[in-house]
Formats: sequence, structure tokens, C-alpha cells
Amino acid sequence: MSRSRDTTEADLQGFAAAVAHEIRTPLSAVAGELELALRRDRSPEEYREVLRRIAAGVDELVQISGDLALFGDPASRSIPEAAVAPLDGVLVRIRERYSKRDDVEIAVDPSTAVRVAAEEDRLLRALVLIIEHALRHRKGAGVVSLRAVPLADHRVRLLVEALPSGFWPQAWKALADSPDGVAGPLRLRTAQRLLEGAGGRLHVAHDLGTVEVRVDLDPIS
Repeated sequence: MSRSRDTTEADLQGFAAAVAHEIRTPLSAVAGELELALRRDRSPEEYREVLRRIAAGVDELVQISGDLALFGDPASRSIPEAAVAPLDGVLVRIRERYSKRDDVEIAVDPSTAVRVAAEEDRLLRALVLIIEHALRHRKGAGVVSLRAVPLADHRVRLLVEALPSGFWPQAWKALADSPDGVAGPLRLRTAQRLLEGAGGRLHVAHDLGTVEVRVDLDPIS
């Protein structure tokens, strides 16, 4: 067996393990809620609250199944020629999504008032997946921030950071070590695939215990 085949099989095993982990978490939550609900009679309001929590778990499973479908869809790596997204509009939508949380900061400033070569919904979904992964793997009770940094040639880089202590490096290591592979956290690999199909690129700089998560986007003049 060739070395490249060995590597491919190892990547697939890692990807399968990541998928199993992502699915197991909401499934376990749903099963736990059902078990508790069946132990005793509850008031109508208590049952409604249980159903709301179960619905949240089911919604997460539906999102995961949709993300997984991308890996079998060749069209997920292509972007329509006419696809254009207002970056500030995407960031405003993300800020609204997290408006009730004080541990997420989304910066919308003059540097984000550009149009980028991307499908808006896919770009939004990719950034949300990165933020969700960041929230899981920040050190301590840090704040996860998303901000834009202008680059040369009018390009835009979005930076995802966790302040004040940063991220646990291991959480990003698979993507940093093998940017073209499939192993590693499902959320990051899904975000990577979405960005590739939306005109963006995901990079992770991993050095001496520090992590910088970058999303590079090309502007539309």
C-alpha cells in the first residue's frame, strides 16, 4: 500500500471520528431531555420548554446533515460568476445572530463596506461555523471577535480571535497541518468547503502556542 493511500485512509478515519463526535453531542442532548421528560408528569409550560430544547438539538442535527452533503456535491467547490455579497451586510446578520451574547463581538466598520466575490448565505454559514468552533475552544471565558483587516490590492482579511487568552492550539492543528485534507473538526472542514465554493479561503496560523484564524476574500470593484 502506498504512503499516499495510507495518508488518505488516516484522513478519512479522522473525518469519520469528527463526524461521529459532532452527531453524538446533539443526539445525547436530545436523548437526555426525553429521558428526563418521561420520568414524571410535568406542567404544559415545562413540556413546552423540553420540546424547545429538543427542537434545538434536532435543528443542529439537520444543519450537520446539510453540511455533510457538501462533501459529496462537486458543485460545492464552484461559485456562480455573478455571485456578489456585501461584506458589511453579512457581518450585520452575524452580529444580529449573536446579539444576546456578550462573549461574541462582530466589528462592522468602513473597512467592511465592500462587495466580495461570494455567495452571501454560504459566506455567512462558513463564518458562523468558525465562530461556533472558536467558542468551543477558547481558553477560559474569553470573547470571540470577528474583525476585518484591509490588505494590499483592496483585498480583505477577516480575523477570528479569542481575547484575552486565545484558543487551545490543538483545536485548530489538523487544519493548520493539513489544509487540503479532510481530517479534523467537522465545523472547520465544512467552513473551508463553504468558503471554497463562495470565493474565500480559510487559513490557520499556528505557531508557538498562538492561533490566528484568517478568512481572505477578493473584492468586486
